[in-house]
Amino acid sequence: MTVRLNEKEADLVLAWLREQPAIHDASELWLYGQRSEGKATRYEYEPEIKVTSRLRCQRPDGSSQWVWITRESREGSGGNRATVSIIGRDKVVLENMLEEGREIQRRKREKFLTVVQVYDFGKEHGLNWLHPQDKDRKQPGRSISSVVLPRCVAGSTGIDQAEALLEDAREFLNSETWYTERGIPYRRGYLLYGVPGGGKSSLIMAVASELRLPIYMMSFSSERMNDEVLSSLLQYGMHDPPTILLLEDVDLLHSAVLNRHRQLQDTAGDSSPADRDKDSSDKSYEKSRRGRLTLSGLLNALDGPTATTGRLLFMTTNDRDALDPALLRSGRIDYELEFKAAVPDQIQRLFTRFYADFGGSTSALSSEGGKAMPDEGDATLTKLSTEELAELFVKKLDASGKKLTTADIQRHLMKRKKSPRRAVEEAVTAMVQKFG
Repeated sequence: MTVRLNEKEADLVLAWLREQPAIHDASELWLYGQRSEGKATRYEYEPEIKVTSRLRCQRPDGSSQWVWITRESREGSGGNRATVSIIGRDKVVLENMLEEGREIQRRKREKFLTVVQVYDFGKEHGLNWLHPQDKDRKQPGRSISSVVLPRCVAGSTGIDQAEALLEDAREFLNSETWYTERGIPYRRGYLLYGVPGGGKSSLIMAVASELRLPIYMMSFSSERMNDEVLSSLLQYGMHDPPTILLLEDVDLLHSAVLNRHRQLQDTAGDSSPADRDKDSSDKSYEKSRRGRLTLSGLLNALDGPTATTGRLLFMTTNDRDALDPALLRSGRIDYELEFKAAVPDQIQRLFTRFYADFGGSTSALSSEGGKAMPDEGDATLTKLSTEELAELFVKKLDASGKKLTTADIQRHLMKRKKSPRRAVEEAVTAMVQKFG
């Protein structure tokens, strides 16, 4: 029996195959497993570098079965393809491979953040997802605590907005049965909008890391992108849910779609009666329209009748007002979070977290025995604890009257990462140099 695997199944089987010991180093490998009756079972492998790998797999009943895994070349292609040949018609060995492959991929996601991007494989193969195949092309995961946002309730010590969004996403992932029983499409959409450098992308990366989900980053820049290609990418090219679909700077993508649409209309409208009749012009426009991405095509791909479920959709934009209201409709976007200039509590927590390794030092004391908050350049600055330096840092920035993003503040701290005292001393001068 020969089974041709789709891209998702091929990725799982190849992930399983790569985990087999010494698969890259030996021309032939003999392994021994333990049968239920205590007898040794022999497994025979050939290296993955060959087109076909042959191995003897153990079945649940203790018997063994020959399996041939043939991997097709990925050169110029849009993903892995493979076939599995088995003597007989029992698929249990293949099913075990797929299940173990899923577990291997899950373990890998615990260590690395997987970001999958759209890649143009040329005229023959078109657009498809480019999956990172090794750890060198993956990003280390990040903790939600590394994203410092304002508290949900100003002035409180409760959770901040990053933790609240993570909890919402986690609750959604645990609610599939609830959605199914009520006939509600099992999808959740998030819109992150506001000032550049506020932490929108960082928050998405942290959520993906905490939930151990891959991020599929959609790009509409290619001329090959159209409604049909987009639908195919979202339906067939992504791993089994749950996953995260990311549309960054969706206001620019939306504008590009509208501009293409207007260009097609203008092109169709340029035809004069002397050149072509109206029917010919309409047919030409309709043919061109089908070859481009449209707003309706984008919306249908996101939540139309054929849209996949179990997916977290994240959109980011600097300008919410530039978006078509249809993109923001309830059911497409369920949760909105605005990013503004950093607030004092946020700045203080960012400073404290950045210099956490410095610990605390003896606080400066005034002659009356109370704590003194020194002016810029005061020698007692070296005696302040990290928390006190953070308070002074906030005070100086607030006095400057400048509106700063977390990216602005982090850039300032990075240049002085070994000296929290310098970060405080040079706070005002650095802001003057940046903003004038």
